[in-house]
Amino acid sequence: MKFKFAVIGGGAWGTAIANLLARLDNSSVIIWANEKEVVDEINSFNKNSLFLKGVDLKNNIHATNNLSEAIAPLIFYVTPAQNFRNIILMQKDYIDSKSEIIICSKGIEISSGKLLSEIIDNILPNINFYILSGPSFAHEVATNKPAALVLSSKIIQKSINLIKYISSKNFRLYPSDDLIGVQLGGAIKNVYAISSGIVAGLNLGENARAALLTRAISEMVRISIALGGNKESIFGLSGVGDMLLTCSSRLSRNFSLGVALGEGTKNQDMLSNRKTIAEGYYTTKAIYDLTKNLEIDTPILQSVYDILYKNANPISEADILLSRPIKKSEFY
Repeated sequence: MKFKFAVIGGGAWGTAIANLLARLDNSSVIIWANEKEVVDEINSFNKNSLFLKGVDLKNNIHATNNLSEAIAPLIFYVTPAQNFRNIILMQKDYIDSKSEIIICSKGIEISSGKLLSEIIDNILPNINFYILSGPSFAHEVATNKPAALVLSSKIIQKSINLIKYISSKNFRLYPSDDLIGVQLGGAIKNVYAISSGIVAGLNLGENARAALLTRAISEMVRISIALGGNKESIFGLSGVGDMLLTCSSRLSRNFSLGVALGEGTKNQDMLSNRKTIAEGYYTTKAIYDLTKNLEIDTPILQSVYDILYKNANPISEADILLSRPIKKSEFY
């Protein structure tokens, strides 16, 4: 049996997923990329040196700039979260009602405050979809190093069934039916990766960073519960698991963004010099807007928001956090 997959997004993670799927027996993969040079290099040389340098791609991957061509029974969306709605709208007339969608992007739409699953429900209400999330640096997945992620859907049995087809020894998937919690964990951890990077950039030490991230987990739990997710997902691969990866490595765009802020780089200088988007920058505003009227305690989120959007001084924000009164908490 031949398996055909489409991947929408030719960045590092999209290319890694395409290479992962291309390893499956009897598979063919079409990947859509916005950049013509990416399409040409994948088709001519089986490489994407712009976003995934040093990785040889499988020869059963074909690239295109045409969204109408990037259609298959299984479609993986790996676009920046802020572009997700527009891509779906441009593609919706070509998508077969029997196709299934796997959302691999992590983020929340700023303009509406909606999760990506809510956007799909609105535009393609009858389509079956999944959320793929968890700790997964693109280069490692692309080169077949072990990783474990969560695949969530409205009905957990659907996740179990799909896992049989796309998981492997080095790409382990665990089923879930907590669409909200899995999405929130994958999105919000990028905010705290920025805060972790700021602490590193300020050279406050590993003790401070460990304390910050422990408190960040409690904020993630409060946010998830307030918005309808389960705390168990935050403690799993899509929450704490992804945090462990993203909040401690300069390979993480969000962590490195925070380091630059802590070291004194100005917001606009930093953003204008980056070719790839740190989703945490946008997620910070989206989460802040969603939670500001919920009366939940999120001081770290508040500080990251103030630094990114009000040009607050990172040193002053660190002092504010250290000066907060100590009180009883559900997490110590």
